[in-house]
Amino acid sequence: MHIGASTPAATTPGRRVIDRQAADTAGLRCLCYAACSELVASPHEVDPRQALRERAGIGAAVPYARALDPLLIEVAGAELARLRSEYSGLFEVGSQGPPAPIREDLQTGQRAGTREEVVRFYDYFGYVLDEKFAWQPDHLSVQLEFMHYLCFREAEAASETDALSFQLAQADFSGRHLGWVPKLATNVAGLAADSLYARVVAAVRDFVAADHEWQLATITEAGNPAVLGQEG
Repeated sequence: MHIGASTPAATTPGRRVIDRQAADTAGLRCLCYAACSELVASPHEVDPRQALRERAGIGAAVPYARALDPLLIEVAGAELARLRSEYSGLFEVGSQGPPAPIREDLQTGQRAGTREEVVRFYDYFGYVLDEKFAWQPDHLSVQLEFMHYLCFREAEAASETDALSFQLAQADFSGRHLGWVPKLATNVAGLAADSLYARVVAAVRDFVAADHEWQLATITEAGNPAVLGQEG
């Protein structure tokens, strides 16, 4: 999966990053977002198991991502038929639509402009979706892969100046377009509390929330010693 993004908020002048240690954190966070994306991707579209086997242990490298590791192993070891059946039953099948839509637009009541705004983010940052995924740019797996892409671009940036727009975009995108994941987790838990995907979505929810909090702790307004999201 791949596309491109645009949002004026992602490049707002006056914000700066402090104490981020991007050389040590961006690559690891990139891998965590890739793992999250693969965990919630449709197993009808992509068999995630080999990729997840290769990522086993990545959660241990990020303190707030440790809950991902047992799920990487469990999903990687599951029968593909089981993954497809459970995934369809929760996220795809239903006479009135999916029991628990795994797309932002559907989960949030089709908020006006949601998909268009997501695509603007993608277009602005050069993230290009494969044709078979272009119809669902607001799918959680695609959104998480976009975060993986932004972290990758941060890790590969030649300078702090080059990295800044990707760092700010991560905070802006996760704040605007991943805030619906707790609602998804609640819906899935209500439908199938002990299921594999209930645990997967809960772990992804916790990682996304913790990572967003970490991001905000590294961003401040220029000339203001107070970090965004914290009192000065």
